[in-house]
Amino acid sequence: MSILILFLALVLAVMSLTQKNTVGAVMSFVTMMFLLGIYYIGMDEKLLGLFQIFVYTGGIVVLTLFGVTVIGAKFPEFKIRPWAVAVVTFVLIGLVIIPFLMPEIPNAGKPIPLEEQVKVFTDFYAEIAIFTGVVGASILYGSIRMLHTLKHEKE
Repeated sequence: MSILILFLALVLAVMSLTQKNTVGAVMSFVTMMFLLGIYYIGMDEKLLGLFQIFVYTGGIVVLTLFGVTVIGAKFPEFKIRPWAVAVVTFVLIGLVIIPFLMPEIPNAGKPIPLEEQVKVFTDFYAEIAIFTGVVGASILYGSIRMLHTLKHEKE
């Protein structure tokens, strides 16, 4: 069942990227995010699944629809870019291969004491904070750049 949910989410992701109708693309995105939330809940990650449904399916989609309503959406002519296809292909192949190259986790399946769990969290907190900051800054920069481009395109 989980493979079916992931396959449907993948199909909806492709649909949301390839549709020219903005509202249809956003609705595909909503359904994909909802299915991912259901998948997480099915994997006994209820909190992650609820965050996925409430934050991404609810908040991000409303924000996207608001932006599309205010700015409008005009899709450029589609041109095949061989370098972009090559980059996406290599990234996807890498994402499929990387889990098999990861070293085996020691003590897998054994309970970890609370002190060790806290130590793991505090050891990686700085890296997580930096990564989150970089991703947030990239999204903010991309949004501002998109607004600037669309503003000049309307004039």
